[in-house]
Amino acid sequence: MHKLLLTALLFTVPVLAQPAAPPVTLANTAKHTLTAAKIGQKFDLLISLPDDYATSGRRYPVLYVLDGWHFPLLAFLQNNNHYSERMPPVIMVNISHGEGNVMALRARDFTPTRTKVEPTSGGAGAFLDFFEHDVIPLVDRTYRTVLSDRALLGHSYGGLFALYALEQRPALFQRIVAASPIVGWDDRLLFRIARERLRNLPAPVRLDLSAGDEEPGPASDTADFEKLLDQMKRAGLTHRFTLHRGENHNSVRLRSFPAGLYWVYGAPAK
Repeated sequence: MHKLLLTALLFTVPVLAQPAAPPVTLANTAKHTLTAAKIGQKFDLLISLPDDYATSGRRYPVLYVLDGWHFPLLAFLQNNNHYSERMPPVIMVNISHGEGNVMALRARDFTPTRTKVEPTSGGAGAFLDFFEHDVIPLVDRTYRTVLSDRALLGHSYGGLFALYALEQRPALFQRIVAASPIVGWDDRLLFRIARERLRNLPAPVRLDLSAGDEEPGPASDTADFEKLLDQMKRAGLTHRFTLHRGENHNSVRLRSFPAGLYWVYGAPAK
C-alpha cells in the first residue's frame, strides 16, 4: 500500500507543479471601461477592429452589439469578413455588463417599462441616454469612425432595446439587427409607440428582424411587428422578417447574426 501511494505521489507532483498556461487573446481587440453615473453601473466596451485599421488611415462604420458574451462570435465574423467580403469592414463595439447578475442587469437596461415579469425592468430610457451621450462619443473620440453610419445588433431583450432605440432615437442608428426580440413586451407596447414615433424618419434605416420557429411567442410577435411596419409604409424604413426553421430562441443567433448583418450592410463597396 505504501509503495502504491509513493508511486502515485511521484506521478502527481510534476503535474501539479506545471505553470499556468497563458490566456488566449484575440488580435486587433481592446477594452474600455465606462461608468454610467445615472445608472450606477460600470460597463466594458469590447472593441474589435478591422485587420488593416492600424495602417489604412481610413474611417470605418461602427457596429454596436449588446451583451458581452457575443464578443467572440462577432470577433470571428470580423475576421471572416476580411475573406468573405459579405459586408464592409467595421469597428465592432460590444457593450458588456461585466460583473454582477448579468441577467437581472440586462433586464433592467433593455426593457422600456417596469412590469411584474422582471423585478428589475424599466431602465431602457436611462440606458439609451448613456448610450447616446457617453458610449458613442467615447468611441467617436477614440477611433476613426464614420459618424453617419452606425448599426445596432441585439438579441432577445437586446433586440427589444434595439427596436426601442429605433422608435425613440430614429436618427441614432442607420442599420438595426433585432434577433428574436421580445417585442411583445408589456402588452405589445412597442406596437403602439411605432404608430406614433415612426411616422417620419429623419434618415434611411435598414431593419432586419428574425426569430426561430421553435419559439412561437417571439416568432409570432416579431412577424406581427413586421406586418405593422409593412402596413405603415414609412418612407426611409427598409425592413424584412426571416423565420429560421429548426431554431429556438437562443440557437437562432448563429444564423440570424451573420444573415442580418450581411443584409443590413449589403454588398461592400469595391
